[in-house]
Amino acid sequence: MSRRAAAPALVLVVALTGCGAEERDVPSQVQSLWSSRVRYLDDSSRVAALVREVGPAPEDSYSIALRTTKPPQALTIELERLHKPFGATDFREPATLLLGLVTDLDTVSVTSSGHAYTLTATAASSDLGYDVKELGRDRSRLTAYLDANSD
Repeated sequence: MSRRAAAPALVLVVALTGCGAEERDVPSQVQSLWSSRVRYLDDSSRVAALVREVGPAPEDSYSIALRTTKPPQALTIELERLHKPFGATDFREPATLLLGLVTDLDTVSVTSSGHAYTLTATAASSDLGYDVKELGRDRSRLTAYLDANSD
């Protein structure tokens, strides 16, 4: 199987089976996310697995597009179906986790039927009060972030 070098965008269709907002086992989630960290956005299979794991939407299908050829490095998640209105869905936590756990990712966008949510690494870092990339470099920081967001 040949691999095209420097494709401008890669689109994958995957089934979503991510974590819900229900009660979470934070230590298990930390372990799973920590082992799922991705160094390069162009590692498409690992990025797709991480998107599936952070679960930015209900269990439905979606596609992802990766922009890896020029900065800013970007990930777009196009949702095909939602179980609740786009505006009532909080994409901040999954977008923050993706930005923190993919080393060279600069921007995450979630789109559906003309609606869009976008978060940059700079904005996420400002919201957190520390560099979002620390989530992928410091396991205790990832644990604290998930604890704070576990409801």
